[in-house]
Amino acid sequence: MEISASLIGVVMLLLVAIPVGYMIVSAGSANKKIKKSVIQRSQNSGIQLADLDVIGNLVIGLDSVSKKLVYTSKRNPSGDFEIVNMEDVKKCRAKSVKQSDKTLDWVGLEFEEKTGKKEITFYNEHADDALSKDPFVSLQDAKRWEAKLIPLLKVS
Repeated sequence: MEISASLIGVVMLLLVAIPVGYMIVSAGSANKKIKKSVIQRSQNSGIQLADLDVIGNLVIGLDSVSKKLVYTSKRNPSGDFEIVNMEDVKKCRAKSVKQSDKTLDWVGLEFEEKTGKKEITFYNEHADDALSKDPFVSLQDAKRWEAKLIPLLKVS
């Protein structure tokens, strides 16, 4: 009796562990493919990314030597590919739009360029994709990226 109960327990554990393990491995390999695609596209543009992150649906990278920021979406890496020359940026700040004291509607980076303002979305409450992270984690990521980008700004 004890052997059959143990066997049933092991089978149930495997029925739960195998799908969870598969999801973790497949998510990691998808991120690697997207990173490789963004690195290749950046190199074609003469940008050597030293820092690359996948944050929810956002893929963001930085070449601090040429002072170029690259970002795109995880869903359409080649179609949404954008390059920001940090030498043309006057101000950079992490920005959040609060719905209430405990919830955030939007989190991202805001750039003030010579041609106007540009925003990079880290989190959007109203986005239909399921790839977004927790808004407060996204806010910390935006602040971390702000700290990386501020030293690259051209001081007037």
